[in-house]
Amino acid sequence: DVVSRLLIGESPVFHFVGLVAPGVASLPWAAVLGGAMGVLGVMFNRGLLATIGLRERLLKWPAFAVGAAAGVFVGFVGWTVPGLAGSGGDLVQMAMAGSVAVGLLPLFLVARFSLTMVSYSSGAAGGIFAPLLVLGALGGLWFGTGVDYVMPGPIAISPQVFCVLGMGALFTAIVRAPLTGIILMIELTGTYGFMLPLLVSCLCAYGVAEAMGNTPIYEALRQRSMRSVQLAKEKAAERKAAKAADTAGG
Repeated sequence: DVVSRLLIGESPVFHFVGLVAPGVASLPWAAVLGGAMGVLGVMFNRGLLATIGLRERLLKWPAFAVGAAAGVFVGFVGWTVPGLAGSGGDLVQMAMAGSVAVGLLPLFLVARFSLTMVSYSSGAAGGIFAPLLVLGALGGLWFGTGVDYVMPGPIAISPQVFCVLGMGALFTAIVRAPLTGIILMIELTGTYGFMLPLLVSCLCAYGVAEAMGNTPIYEALRQRSMRSVQLAKEKAAERKAAKAADTAGG
């Protein structure tokens, strides 16, 4: 962190200008958001694994053809609605600045969720870190607008606060690393005063995901990869045994 600050400056990845650290009144809402993100994180993990399995069972194309088809589809969607493609950082900044209508937030959330499933399951090079942060930001901001509606006036909490909390909570629910999620969000956003609400939302997300019996995504992907390797070895052994039997019989 010190080296990166010396080389590229003090500016964080996400620029949330004028964002004030929330008070104690935000903690109950942080807990509710954490629970909601825990559920969304489980949906993400299960959806990603199910999509990969579905693609392998139903689409027997070569790997390059699957990647190309997914690229064409996602590229067309991104060309039509630019905010749906790419890392999503610009979309988050626009949403935080109020340039995205509140009614579009759930639509962007569902669309980005679906495109992430398609992109990752295609087998093309890429990851889920940036997409899950965007999902958390959009979900948190959408939640925050609802909180802002029911808590107007002097006790209101900025919806942008929940954007930061949503990213940390969803990361925790998916990866199951609450302390890493908290530190990441503070580093990425520069919101050092958010430690307490981040702790509440991330721990609640962790608890809900654990209670639902879901495996952390990277552990689930590792287990799935190991099963695939073992299955390939077993099939190779069967073919070798069958070939040996044919040779002996001949």
